[in-house]
Amino acid sequence: MYRGFNIKGIEIKNKRLYDLGYAQSVKHNEAIAQKLNSFILGNGKIDGTKMQSNWFPTIKADIFLSHSHKDLDLAITLAGWLKDKFGLSTFIDSSVWGYSNNLLHQIDNDYCKIGDDLYSYDSRNFSTSHVHMMLASALTMMIDQAEILFFLNTPQSLSSDDIKQKTMSPWIYFELTTSRFIRKPIPDRLVPRVLNDSYKMAKTAGLDIEYTVDFSEFIELEADQINEWAAKANVRGVDALDSLYNMYPLD
Repeated sequence: MYRGFNIKGIEIKNKRLYDLGYAQSVKHNEAIAQKLNSFILGNGKIDGTKMQSNWFPTIKADIFLSHSHKDLDLAITLAGWLKDKFGLSTFIDSSVWGYSNNLLHQIDNDYCKIGDDLYSYDSRNFSTSHVHMMLASALTMMIDQAEILFFLNTPQSLSSDDIKQKTMSPWIYFELTTSRFIRKPIPDRLVPRVLNDSYKMAKTAGLDIEYTVDFSEFIELEADQINEWAAKANVRGVDALDSLYNMYPLD
């Protein structure tokens, strides 16, 4: 991940763009889903190393899109717009959440049941901790692989007081925190320019847990700025990302 952008105040309702984003998401989902069964070994064990290294077998994305599950339709439509306007591929993080839940459900039914409708508390804690750790590893690798992270900042994803913004989603908190500490390599095509610029390198019923989030390394983009980018960037692919970087150069 090279740069992060905090996307605010956008509304896109367009069936064609939604369908375009949805088709892209389905391809990513299928690439993940086809691997799930291969991770469960015949001896009742799970190959965690294999799962971690193969969670994203063929996915190459320019943008990692972090969002609230309640904003899924908006996230899919934004991904479609980015594809249509700039030819950019977007990975929508909820693709992983959904399949991790499917995997966990399968594991719990196979290994954690102690009755028709009962599960072992200890076994469920054990399976959940492992799947969530593998999910965290997979998300980290995908954030690292993508060149840019867009955070879809809406009232569904964040709440705020007078000073701080907070989320009750542990995964949003994880992704934003990871983005602060993960390596930030300069894309090869930008190395000369950057060096010349002196570049310096969840909620469960009845239980609310808040995490304070930090956007100090993110550039805030609202609808006007996104429209300005769209108007200025008469290019596609990574050239469109370069246009965005030119609009908001590093200090």
